[in-house]
Amino acid sequence: MRKAMIILTLLLPLATVAAPKASLRVGTYELGNSFNRRVQAEKGKISSQRMWCHCADAIAEAILDADCDILGIHDVCDTIAGRREGTKSIIRLLQEKGGDIDGLILSNVNPNFPLEGPMANGNGILWRASRFELRDWGINWLGGVYDKPGRDKSLKYGGEKVSMMWVRLFDRTAGKEIVFASADVNGPTQYDHGEKVVYHEINAANCRNIISLMKSDIVPRGMTSVITLNSRNAPQHDGFKELNSSVWLDAYSQLRDEGSLDEAAAGGKDTPDRIFVSGASILSYAVLKKKYPTADGTLLFPAQRFPVVSELQY
Repeated sequence: MRKAMIILTLLLPLATVAAPKASLRVGTYELGNSFNRRVQAEKGKISSQRMWCHCADAIAEAILDADCDILGIHDVCDTIAGRREGTKSIIRLLQEKGGDIDGLILSNVNPNFPLEGPMANGNGILWRASRFELRDWGINWLGGVYDKPGRDKSLKYGGEKVSMMWVRLFDRTAGKEIVFASADVNGPTQYDHGEKVVYHEINAANCRNIISLMKSDIVPRGMTSVITLNSRNAPQHDGFKELNSSVWLDAYSQLRDEGSLDEAAAGGKDTPDRIFVSGASILSYAVLKKKYPTADGTLLFPAQRFPVVSELQY
């Protein structure tokens, strides 16, 4: 009996040792929808080589170089989603280049279920296929229209066609689930006497609605979650500040406040989009500035803004 007790005593500490933490590389990338690219090229405001038909391969190379475990993509249109005849989706392009990629791209134009119809400025999420298994997903219009019956409809005053899509993935490496959301919080803008007016109150409402949705309906208590934002106007309004003071921490701001931000890697003034994290340690934040050859070999930054990546541990 005494021998059995000794063996049990020796084994108990082993049973309480925490599982080793897993590293996770997450990112966000605004691709720039093909219609706007074409219009800007026709007006002579951008090189014709930045049209989607000339730089899709370059975008795919940039995504592969970013080497993210999970990546939120923004400003996705029918062409990028492969919904137009003769075009390949960004997911298929990545797979043809040997990428270990799976993903989900959902329409944000027709707020009905099933999700069908055209896309304008939609979001998508890509993940490492060998590491993750899709367990659940959803898309929420931040103006108060939702994808599945029974979801909370109490949200007020957001962008009608501004959406957040999310996935719940099982991480085979870590042995647990994670929620990852890809959102566009930029509300409508208009030009008043030639001057651009941004509706910050709508942008702020969109951020507040994200907090409400994630807390009440999407993220189980204690589960790690990441929110990537297409957020060119976001840092200027109160909703962004509320989001950063909730359970989600802006990776850029957190590292800066800790004094551990690599200013050169973070892009200086070019901090284009943001990554918010809950339930994981934030190790780094970087803006990836690299030019890629387009169809005629011209080296360009192929997308609307630069990819942003963050190393996490959870």
